[in-house]
Amino acid sequence: MISLALKYKPLKYLVGFNLATLFIFLTAPVFWKTENLFVFFLFFIFCQIALGLGFKIGADGVKNKINYIPEPNKRFINFVFVFYVCTFLIKYAYLLKFYPHQIGEMINFLLIGIASPQLGYQMSIDPSRGFTIPWSIYAVISVVNQLFFIIGFIYWKYSNLSKKIIFIIFLAIEFFFWFGRGTNFGVINLIVTFLLVMFVNNSIKKIKLTQKIKRTVVIVLLGIAGLGVFTYNLVERGGGGEVNSSELSLGRSEIDENNSFLNSLPKSLVPTYLFTVYYVSQGYYHTCLAFDLDFHFTYFLGNNPETINIGNIMGMEVDKETYVYRLNQKGIDPKINWHSIYTWLASDFSFFGVPFIFFIMGAMLGHSWVSSIKHQDFISKIIFVITGNILIFSFANNNYFGSIFYSGTIVIIYWYITRVKGIKV
Repeated sequence: MISLALKYKPLKYLVGFNLATLFIFLTAPVFWKTENLFVFFLFFIFCQIALGLGFKIGADGVKNKINYIPEPNKRFINFVFVFYVCTFLIKYAYLLKFYPHQIGEMINFLLIGIASPQLGYQMSIDPSRGFTIPWSIYAVISVVNQLFFIIGFIYWKYSNLSKKIIFIIFLAIEFFFWFGRGTNFGVINLIVTFLLVMFVNNSIKKIKLTQKIKRTVVIVLLGIAGLGVFTYNLVERGGGGEVNSSELSLGRSEIDENNSFLNSLPKSLVPTYLFTVYYVSQGYYHTCLAFDLDFHFTYFLGNNPETINIGNIMGMEVDKETYVYRLNQKGIDPKINWHSIYTWLASDFSFFGVPFIFFIMGAMLGHSWVSSIKHQDFISKIIFVITGNILIFSFANNNYFGSIFYSGTIVIIYWYITRVKGIKV
């Protein structure tokens, strides 16, 4: 038996975090030009309730008579590492729109982005640069590659020295890649993934006070590092120098420069606070605006960037029917501004269907969490990290699911069949 406090531990933290982002949005020093704030508040709360109900049902539904895997198969891990080593250049070449042998060109491209995050970000979204590698090849290698860092973090305690060195090298390359693109997403995502793995690996263990202090220090340092990267990238993408609040206007809304809390902050903290508001509030505000638009069904292809890409390859052009795209009529650039997961999901399921999706994600989180801490199941830990990441970034976008779409879809189906339904494969 596990205690109720441990059973609902991730739900408490996750809902608390979501409520904190809602608080930042509602108390932001911004004149929000929308009449849907209260409607959004009710919608948000309903989604959190659905998440909680799903979590309880999922957590209570864990079966004991299932062949759980507390320690991953070494052959499988070796395969993942060897496969990634052999294909990582194809992955980066596809994402950067180069050929795999153009290593020097890719490095120079990323160095430019590190020197100037503003230019790096503009180059990374430049529509004039076409892909050099077929999408089909990228999709096939992504089935394995997209789980590499999750598996690497989970497997760390089982790894020998050579695997740890290999993993650290590729982790450094991944950081280099995201820094060079001038975006926060990948860097912060790696930090969050590490914290989720640490959370699920250590929650059931009784640890000494000194270990708690060490872990707290690690979390604080990672938080400071993430906040520093976040602020630096956004400041530099804005051209550097002193932050001009007029540049942070959100659509048709404007910063309240006479806000007492904003004016009471030390000048050195104003950029970080404004960019935090900018990052957290943007998605929620755009959801408020999306409530005014009609629902256009996107055939279950409009909920994240990767499925939209698949739709475009199929000639369906579902991107133009999504709420994200259609918000451009309200002055919201779909390529620059970001949107909450609520807006992304609504393109496929409508806003009435979004709470049901949160219920499903809650059930996945609850079931994978209890399976992880009760049985130390390796597959369930992967599902927990995937679902946790999706929900943590729900205020900003649904890009995370797009970034692990191919491998994530397969492992979720496998997990559902073998862990939830208990069918032997």
